[in-house]
Amino acid sequence: GGGFMWKLFSFLKMFREDLLIMMVALKDSRTPAAIKAAFLIGLLYCISPIDIIPDAVPVLGMVDDAVVLPAAVFGLIRFLPPHVRADAQVKAERLGRRLPYIVALASIALIAWIALIVWGIVAIFR
Repeated sequence: GGGFMWKLFSFLKMFREDLLIMMVALKDSRTPAAIKAAFLIGLLYCISPIDIIPDAVPVLGMVDDAVVLPAAVFGLIRFLPPHVRADAQVKAERLGRRLPYIVALASIALIAWIALIVWGIVAIFR
């Protein structure tokens, strides 16, 4: 059991690093348009209600979503021009070190936003 969890954890860590590199590379004007388009298609597939395997199918429906984006990122990152990938990697590492702070601030902002919405709804129905 421990081996699977360790593999899963290391895969998620690797995916997070690759995803950061990909996000940085998307902003780079030297990144080929085809790579940007393919990444966006993968992202849209994950958030779209249309699936190859419907989510109603137990387990398998969620597996396709869990596999498509990491597979797209993993594959596309290898097609990045070497200089773009190297630059993106350096920027992603810097971003990765600041990420915990960014996530914390985003979480606080989200909680404040939800609280504001709840307060607004309560105020309307009072």
